[in-house]
Amino acid sequence: MRIGILGGGQLAMMMIKMSSNKHNIDFLVVDPSEKPPASKYAECIKSEYDDIESLNLLIKNCDVITIDFENVPSHALKYLEKHISVYPNSKSVETCQDRLSEKNLFLQNNIPTTKFKSIGSEKDLEEGIKEFGGDSILKSRKLGYDGKNQIVVGNQNAKDIWKKIGGMESIIENKINFITEVSIIGVRNIAGETFFYPLVENSHKHGILNTSIAPFENHTLQKEAEVIHKKITSLMDYVGVLVIEFFIDKNNKLIANEMAPRVHNSGHWTISGSNISQFESHILAISNLPLKEIKTPKYSGMINILSKMPDINKIEKIGVSNIFNYGKSERPNRKLGHITITCSDKKLLIEKINTISKILY
Repeated sequence: MRIGILGGGQLAMMMIKMSSNKHNIDFLVVDPSEKPPASKYAECIKSEYDDIESLNLLIKNCDVITIDFENVPSHALKYLEKHISVYPNSKSVETCQDRLSEKNLFLQNNIPTTKFKSIGSEKDLEEGIKEFGGDSILKSRKLGYDGKNQIVVGNQNAKDIWKKIGGMESIIENKINFITEVSIIGVRNIAGETFFYPLVENSHKHGILNTSIAPFENHTLQKEAEVIHKKITSLMDYVGVLVIEFFIDKNNKLIANEMAPRVHNSGHWTISGSNISQFESHILAISNLPLKEIKTPKYSGMINILSKMPDINKIEKIGVSNIFNYGKSERPNRKLGHITITCSDKKLLIEKINTISKILY
């Protein structure tokens, strides 16, 4: 079997690395950058994602297509779908590309989410600030990952905020007084069966994921998150890994924030903390190969490496060896790699994470 991937970043790299030899799967990647991370392990076509010649090559040479990030042009996916299976489908990706579409999907299906309003002009924003007040956030509808294009309103006026966000179509939403943030990682196969990883507790710095710890042990919230996930994936006829991020509010209720139609940063711990990683699970699901029951026998954590690669020797000296380097050039707030840790004791795991964080940051 040959799988085409639109996007050659670290997510594609890990999908390929953890699936190709084990399942005798070949990969063909399309990415516009020079030598992206995935090119270490698979043939990579340097091309824009919607280049017709490249898309036709995928159609001719692959059995199924997937993505490694959600901002692939949906019209490229729709073109591919006329000729070849694409998982996740264009409808799902298009929904997750747009915060307004995501929020409306939650709202229409009685899934708790933040109060929000669509903003398409400076006048809309003025009215939104009057309604929501300064304790709110303006977020661009598109291209808003890793804290990009998000502005806390505070005491700023509409004119200045609208200028800062570049007049982009946005939503304004209430800030949530939350206890913590969690994500549910589920993988759905072509037959409609879904397998779940345990809830993951996430912490962010400057809008970028910093650490993840699993499992977040709350049976009630785990079941509620799974019900929501199944409802969403069924509606979208989704195949593959889908991640839904939630706030847990002061009443211990789940508040849906956003979704990712792909393998996700908060699931990197599954590489060493589970019997099957999210990357392998995704590939099995889209290839119509049998999925395994997911087991997570220990506590696991993940720490992102941002901006600058650390002295690896210092980290190895504290007994940590699962260090992943994506091979990217250094620049501020860029994800360069990650570290995973497993431990039978949660307190000890957190102590190790804190020790490593001091080295990294």
